[in-house]
Parts: sequence; C-alpha cells; structure tokens
Amino acid sequence: MVATLRNGLGASREGIVHELRARGASGADELAELLGVTKQCVRKHLDVLEREGYVEHASARGDRGRPAHVFRLTPKAEELFPKRYDLLARSVLRQVGEVWGERGLNAVFCGCASEMVAEFRPRLAGLGFDARVRRLTEMLREAGYEAEAERLGDGSYVLTEWNCPQAELAREYRQLCEQELIVYRELLETEVFRESRIAGGSSRCAYRVLRPKGRKP
Repeated sequence: MVATLRNGLGASREGIVHELRARGASGADELAELLGVTKQCVRKHLDVLEREGYVEHASARGDRGRPAHVFRLTPKAEELFPKRYDLLARSVLRQVGEVWGERGLNAVFCGCASEMVAEFRPRLAGLGFDARVRRLTEMLREAGYEAEAERLGDGSYVLTEWNCPQAELAREYRQLCEQELIVYRELLETEVFRESRIAGGSSRCAYRVLRPKGRKP
C-alpha cells in the first residue's frame, strides 16, 4: 500500500480504496482477484464504503454487451489520504521571507487573519456573548481544532484547542499564533489572552476569553 489511510478503515477496505484510486474504476470480481479475497468479502466491504460515501457504483458495458457494475471513489474519499500541505506552505513562506523579509511575512499572516475574520464574522452576527463563544467553538471544530469552551463562574470562558492543524508551521512561524489571538479578539469583540500553546510545547492551546465589560454573567 502506498500509505496508511487516516481514519483506520481496516486492511481489506484500505486495499479496495487504494486499488480504486490507482485504477480509476473496477468491478468487484477484479478487486477480489487483485486482493486475493473472496468476491463476497469484497462486496461486503464495498457496501460499507458506499454507505459511508467513499465509493459509488455505475453501470458499464461488459465484454458480451451486458451491463456490469463498476466501482469508483467519490470526491469525499480524498479525505482518507494523508495530506502534507504544511510542506508547501513552509516552502512558500520561506520564499516570501527571502524575497520580502519580515515585512512580507507579516503582510501574509495579517492577510490570512483578515480573510478568516471576513469568513467567520457573518456567522456570528447578531449573537450575544455566550452564543458567540459557542458558535466560534463549533466553527473551530469544523476546521479541525478539536475545540471546547468552558464557562467559568465569573462569566468568562476558557477556550481550549486540543489539536492544532498548523502546529508544525507555528513552531517555525510564531506569527501564526499571534494572528490567531487577534482573530479571536476581533470575532468575539472582547479581550482574549493566551494561556498556553501547542507550538510552545504544551498539550493544548488555551485562551481565556473575558466577558465584555458591562455584561453580567
């Protein structure tokens, strides 16, 4: 196999996925022969993969003119394969730094932060403070941050991220963490302070989100 799939499908289903990716489309009989398993076993795994949205089937004309079913991966299946976008991002940032220096890097990070604020802000419009914190936490989960928010007795929150999708880059470019803090302040419209960060060696990124002045818990 070329690579271990990210969500642990199991060896048989991984084999099916890799063969379909390499061949584009295949029948169940062909897959069974390639993998050295029974046709019944392949069909069972194909049914599971299809229910989960990773595989789809279509009719294809067989050698004798009779339609036969072939299976192929759906666009959703791409999420199963490991991605190393951090390598490309690091290379691009390195070139920006060499050509335009620290000012160029800061401009890139500021631009990315502004883009995130512009994308998230409409989804927070009209919400009160508590609802705003909850909604932002949900959006961070959707972005892969494994975030959670704990409300404290004084009405403030501790926003925790147990995973950082850009940790490798953040270890080299601290501006990522600095801009993230600015983004949270702008989106939540209040003071936000960082208490720990994964890129700094902690097991989590933690932010204290203060309740805006004048708003009672």
